[in-house]
Amino acid sequence: MPPIAPPSIDRIDPAEAWAPWQPSANDPWNRTKAAHLYRRSAFGASAAELTAAEKNGYQATLALLLNGAPGADERDKMLETQGLSIARRENAFELRGWWIYTMLHSLHPVREKLTLFWHNHFATSIAKVRRTTLLFEQNRLLRANAIGKFGPFLLAMSKDAAMLDWLDSNSNVKAHPNENYAREVMELFSLGVGNYTENDVREAARAFTGWHTDDDQFEFDPTFHDDGPKQVLGRAGTWNGDDVVRILLDQPACGRFLVRKLFRNYISETQAPSDRQVEYLAERLRKSDYDIGLLVRTMLSSRLFYSPAVFQQRVKSPVEFVTGAVRATTSGSVPQQALVTRLDAMGQNLFEPPNVKGWPGGSSWLNSASLVARGNFAQALATGTLWKDVPRFGRFEAVELTEVDDENPEKKKEKKPPAPEEAPPRAEFDPARLTREAKATSPEDVVRVLIETYLPGGVRASARRKLVEFVAQGKPTGPALDRRVRETVHALLSLPEYQLA
Repeated sequence: MPPIAPPSIDRIDPAEAWAPWQPSANDPWNRTKAAHLYRRSAFGASAAELTAAEKNGYQATLALLLNGAPGADERDKMLETQGLSIARRENAFELRGWWIYTMLHSLHPVREKLTLFWHNHFATSIAKVRRTTLLFEQNRLLRANAIGKFGPFLLAMSKDAAMLDWLDSNSNVKAHPNENYAREVMELFSLGVGNYTENDVREAARAFTGWHTDDDQFEFDPTFHDDGPKQVLGRAGTWNGDDVVRILLDQPACGRFLVRKLFRNYISETQAPSDRQVEYLAERLRKSDYDIGLLVRTMLSSRLFYSPAVFQQRVKSPVEFVTGAVRATTSGSVPQQALVTRLDAMGQNLFEPPNVKGWPGGSSWLNSASLVARGNFAQALATGTLWKDVPRFGRFEAVELTEVDDENPEKKKEKKPPAPEEAPPRAEFDPARLTREAKATSPEDVVRVLIETYLPGGVRASARRKLVEFVAQGKPTGPALDRRVRETVHALLSLPEYQLA
């Protein structure tokens, strides 16, 4: 009898969906749920972190992730000091490497993951801004407000120098209002399409006149400000930019817009919530004065979050795919420059979203070119050769994987002599370390250890059987078994299931 499909998310009663989840005998806290929490809220977990999560229990693990580990603020300040020094060199490639390093080493990965979320929400690109110092300062602003109150956050972003440059605010003057920021703050940052009119955009643009930059800092220039009466979203007054932000936050649509975006980030890309589920959270968000941290906590601790309907229902972005695989595989400090070029090949160049709407996410991450790039990365990571590919600047082209056409033997290429065997990677970069430490030697135990590290609870039975058969071929031992383990990790990272969060 086939398994019963989980109910559609939008049919679940809001009070039931958002009630706190509690482990039970029938629905226990385990490695699978810990891995799910780490994938969605952070950048994946190492085997040691998953073992600790199992041991420490649900509440302690959730608290650790939401609050950050001891010393998290000090670590982030140290990382930001390093980032500022790098940003002043005006090299975007190096700044991208710094942020990847921060993602891998922050003691508050939930905050760092939200920093990435807000980077896509307030999408701003080096392609136009062309100043890494401005993008770094915006990145620091995103991190400082990632789990705070959305009102001050939105106001601060409205005065951010990179944002003002990105949306042409210096050309927004009384005589010729520029509507770019007024439109995007409504459509993309607070309300969403359909919750404002073109006249609201025009009037808000007048309110933002004079919001300029000078010497890379926000400056209000009253000589360019239109101080006449305006009507924005049904409210009349001599509004300025601060007033517009306040008016936006007063709109019921603002809470709903934020809930829907965070729902897609944390719950599901494949199913939409019901209007009742959205309003249930939006009302509480407004009453909390737009406390983003409280909303995130509610989602990550909800019954819906831990339900079968939500498990593996998001496609990992390239950043999630790469950082999660690195955290599971390595125990040392990685040369982050090697990851910058890999992310570029997969379609996610940090500090360079494609347009004001950011990266669309979902299935757009998976196409023929990006899947080749993911496969190449998986192979390089699993074999330890990734760390030999550390360019200082520039980009590389992904190497196409070729297949033999069995129906056209004449097309087969001449066999080349086997290349000399690669030396094993350094221990901290070698995934075979995981099975050696677990003393796993049988094919079944090898596959169990690797699945528990990379995809606990998320591999089809048929895929598991094939992996066991693959490890068993030729009965490898010693260095041959280590090589087979690396090949198995490559296979695991290439599975469809591994592309999902």
